[in-house]
Amino acid sequence: MTTIRDRMVTTVLVAVLALSIVVLAKPPGVVPVMGLATPSPSASAAPAKPYREGVVGVPHSITPVTAHSRSERTLVGLIFSGLVKLGPGSDLLPDLAASWTQDDTGTVWTFKLREDAAWQDGEPVTADDVIYTLAALKDPAAAGALAASWAEVTAVALDAKTVRLTLATPITGFLAALTQPLLPAHLLSDVPMADLATSDFALRPVGTGAYALSLIDSAHAVLQRVSATRKPGGSSPSGSPAPSPTAIAATATGSPSPSSVGSAAASPSGSAGPSATDSSPFPEPTPSPTPFPIVTPAPGSAPIESIAVHFYNSEAELAAAFRAGELDAADGLSGAVVNDLAALPRTDTVRYPTTLLSTVVLNLRATHPELRSADLRRALVGAIDRSGIVSGVLAGAGIVADTLIPPGTSGYDARAAGAAPFDLAASQQALAKLGWTKVGGLWAAPKTKRAYKIEILTVPLDANRRLALIGTSVSDAWRKLGFDVVVTQLAGSELTTRLRAGDFTAAVLDVSLGLEPDLYPLLASTQTRATGSNLAGYQDPSLDALLVAARTPGTPEARRAASTALLQGLAARMPLLPILWAQDIVVTRGVSGVTPRLIARTGDRYWDVLAWRLAADR
Repeated sequence: MTTIRDRMVTTVLVAVLALSIVVLAKPPGVVPVMGLATPSPSASAAPAKPYREGVVGVPHSITPVTAHSRSERTLVGLIFSGLVKLGPGSDLLPDLAASWTQDDTGTVWTFKLREDAAWQDGEPVTADDVIYTLAALKDPAAAGALAASWAEVTAVALDAKTVRLTLATPITGFLAALTQPLLPAHLLSDVPMADLATSDFALRPVGTGAYALSLIDSAHAVLQRVSATRKPGGSSPSGSPAPSPTAIAATATGSPSPSSVGSAAASPSGSAGPSATDSSPFPEPTPSPTPFPIVTPAPGSAPIESIAVHFYNSEAELAAAFRAGELDAADGLSGAVVNDLAALPRTDTVRYPTTLLSTVVLNLRATHPELRSADLRRALVGAIDRSGIVSGVLAGAGIVADTLIPPGTSGYDARAAGAAPFDLAASQQALAKLGWTKVGGLWAAPKTKRAYKIEILTVPLDANRRLALIGTSVSDAWRKLGFDVVVTQLAGSELTTRLRAGDFTAAVLDVSLGLEPDLYPLLASTQTRATGSNLAGYQDPSLDALLVAARTPGTPEARRAASTALLQGLAARMPLLPILWAQDIVVTRGVSGVTPRLIARTGDRYWDVLAWRLAADR
């Protein structure tokens, strides 16, 4: 029997769609971050120039569980870290955890924290921090949409540096979920969870990440590399200096570096670590192929000791600042603007594939029998020129989705995923074969004499321009197919209400999938209840069995077979209509050593930030 905990890896971004509207109210004045001593330049040496990055929006809540805007998630990615971290390709490596074990049921995980792990104010990282973070994630007052995801994961401290996490049901992607950054219990234990988002800490965060915040105002934030940010006594807040370029290079190529002992690499099936029957500590990683080559820093370039993140009110302002040479990088721009800036001298683009899926959710409840045919759904997706949307409407900012599993994840297999190629004529022929007829030039469902009307729900342009444009493209495609189509743009709360009530025919939505996607919450029959994530209302016991098998821990061979079977099952049933995978595109100038990989959150792209270098002549 599954429970609400089943949202651990998959989160539908309906409840938070409205949060993509950038709130531009300004935080009060300059906020120096106290308790962190910044390095003083010597009298004979000028301070190093900071790396300058620009984003749209002003941050208001810089914590791992309350951050929603791009600017907030950017800062979280630099300031905070989790028990494990991303490595090259699909690897997961130790971060605040030195090692971990898993019992033979796959439900009990025991993590040993690094002895030298410390917060940026010098306090040690302890099991209490893991317990506090889990409590914040589980509390709706603090985390909102994240609360249900962690509801039935429990944490117990075995000692100051050992914590045990217990799951109600074993999940193959649990380790990937533990890239979730931690919060400091010693600074927040007296802050009510409901006040976390607006607390002093939310604008003066103290983390365990590669960079510490030194000041923030309405225009920018300045961060210093932790190896250069000293606590009293002269030691690094992280407990040890940042990795040297040599250590970074060793880790990036997959070879065990001095800091990678006890880490876990992805197996061929994508399972990080041992099988469910292995209760020993994780071994050192084995090099694995990566979808991207490791990028070597340019000769003569310098490490990034300081980062200035600049905030802009609009995409146009951000692009203008990059053109003027005021920035080394700009993140979150639309494809057309990226292509325009890419034509500038010495400018590069770095594309991060993401696990954010833009999809059409059809109402497949008994109240909409017209949509219950898998052949009909295949005809609907075949009428959409998804490649045209990516190359034209989005100017290259995306990847066509052929299934619900992201390429680059352990469960993806292109041979099993299948494809629904764009073929308008074939889609029209399929409709006729299914018994649909034309009434006044528009399709009518079998045994009816009235044109079938499709209302497509989506978000307004000012809430999520990319998603709204995709919605318009889908409606245009279905009109060309011969349907009566209308688009209704709704704010997040109203959209959520209608989706939960099943008051819709179709909806164009973004669905956020984890690095180890679990589709059970999205498609299982048990998840059609009002609080579930199966918004389509899809119920198919045979697919349920495939979903359960794909999420169950096992040997690499068993997991690979289960993933293949699920992909084939999805191709045969088409329960959701996949459109495209979003990309996080960064425009850079004079920056080298940046290696893209698959990411789930905006801040994930800083996984290799300590390997980045700035050109000497920037």
